[in-house]
Amino acid sequence: MRGSIRKFHRPYLAAEEVFSTRLPSFIRDKLNALQFEITETLVRNAENSPSLLSTCFASSAFTKTFQEMAKYYFDQGGKLFRPTICLLMARACNQFEPKSMLVDSGRETVTRNQYKIAVISEMIHTASLVHDDVIDKADIRRGSCTVNALWGNKMAVLVGDFILARATQVLCSIGRPSVISVMATIIEDLVKGEFMQMNDGADLNATQRFNKYMAKTYSKTASLFANSCKSAAMLSDVSEADELSAYEYGKSLGIAFQMIDDLLDYVSTSSVTGKPTANDLKLGLATAPILFAAEEYPELNKLIKRSFSKEGDAELAWEIVGNSAGLEKTRTAAREHAEHAVKMVRNFPNGDGVRDHLIQIALAQTERNR
Repeated sequence: MRGSIRKFHRPYLAAEEVFSTRLPSFIRDKLNALQFEITETLVRNAENSPSLLSTCFASSAFTKTFQEMAKYYFDQGGKLFRPTICLLMARACNQFEPKSMLVDSGRETVTRNQYKIAVISEMIHTASLVHDDVIDKADIRRGSCTVNALWGNKMAVLVGDFILARATQVLCSIGRPSVISVMATIIEDLVKGEFMQMNDGADLNATQRFNKYMAKTYSKTASLFANSCKSAAMLSDVSEADELSAYEYGKSLGIAFQMIDDLLDYVSTSSVTGKPTANDLKLGLATAPILFAAEEYPELNKLIKRSFSKEGDAELAWEIVGNSAGLEKTRTAAREHAEHAVKMVRNFPNGDGVRDHLIQIALAQTERNR
């Protein structure tokens, strides 16, 4: 049945290759430091904890296991995609003329607070992965066992909460209420997105179903990109118009990224993606490829409405999508969002080539294979 799927093999410079070979050296250095700093943030004792509580927590055998769990995904490494975007956006925005005369025109490439936004973005993202794996009952992430597979669901939920708590501490240290509020919105959106995903929407028509998919995609994925970019811009003291452009870039990039992720669930292999394929159908989720395919094959609608719950539903849906234009339409839609992201930063400063990197990364999303 999988043999009928249409082939999507195109040349693509993987994101991690772009990051390692083309990024400015100061960004590579900050990304290397970021991984270590996150680990340090997770293993240190809380500074304001009562001394007795802090001592007991630090000395317990439980703590060693807990810290091991919290560091687990970070120790595996990753593309650090979100912090990379944050750092590039920060450097671009720091080249604008500041709107306030109180701001030094010879500003840093990336300020300490902007760097913290990059750290926070990766911590929030990783915490969301831990929680998602519990909800989805996933056993594999990045080619390795998930936290919940190794330590159980209850412990995994607590670890995800702990990572979010430590991310919040870093966020509060920035000391800018407006930025703190924007970044806090990301966590709210993640929860809203998960609620949308859990609601099957059986009573929705095709248009409403697609609108729900786009809203969920924004909440679960694009909000983090959008609001992290906006926060980096706010810390540059740029104009509101430039803040909005930074936000729109992140939003469009995030939507393009997720649409391609949804496409890869149909066309890639687990050895490439590091997670099970055809997983969305198994979870009862209708993503862009199948929603577009349903325009050609209305019989898919009854399968979507019952969340592919009957035996053979997922296999049938997978085959129909492979024979439809759903995959091409998904890639086309993703490309439109990527091109909108490019438009948002086309006039940004390009010192150190950061604008070009933002553009390259946006366009590369539609051609990636993992």
